Amino acid sequence: MLATILLLPAIALAAVVPDSDLQSQDSLRRAVSVVSPDLTCGTLLAGANKGYTCPSDTPCCSQYGYCGTGDSFCLTTGGCQTRFSNTTSSCTAPRSGTTVSIDGTCGTTGAGKSGYRCPTGSTMGCCSAAGYCGNTTDHCDTAKGCQSGFGTCARSTGKRSRGLWE
Repeated sequence: MLATILLLPAIALAAVVPDSDLQSQDSLRRAVSVVSPDLTCGTLLAGANKGYTCPSDTPCCSQYGYCGTGDSFCLTTGGCQTRFSNTTSSCTAPRSGTTVSIDGTCGTTGAGKSGYRCPTGSTMGCCSAAGYCGNTTDHCDTAKGCQSGFGTCARSTGKRSRGLWE
């Protein structure tokens, strides 16, 4: 009974604090945080509990505690640390079928959970049914489940040319 009574003020307060006030509090926290002098950020690995925020020219704090730009730093699926990035919008979700794989996975089946696309113009341009980028018949053959929306696919004839099966 006492625990319920003690929780009532907190529950009531949470119900009346608008989201805009919570966003203002987040903005205030960012305004008083220290901008990284050495491009390390966060509290993990290279950030080593420093809690630095990334500067505006390298706005994303990677899962490894470094500030940078590009998908390997800024994708939420790659571990971008929103709390220590320059703005709350610095970290972004991948765009299915458009964002190039940062970890060798692709598509939306098997290991492919993020909808990554395999790199075009490379020998790793096919997306297998298992959700991995590669260039074997298991990756590229439409009969074996190649995911055409996430890489190059072709019907296998058994001949290999330029790193891809044809």
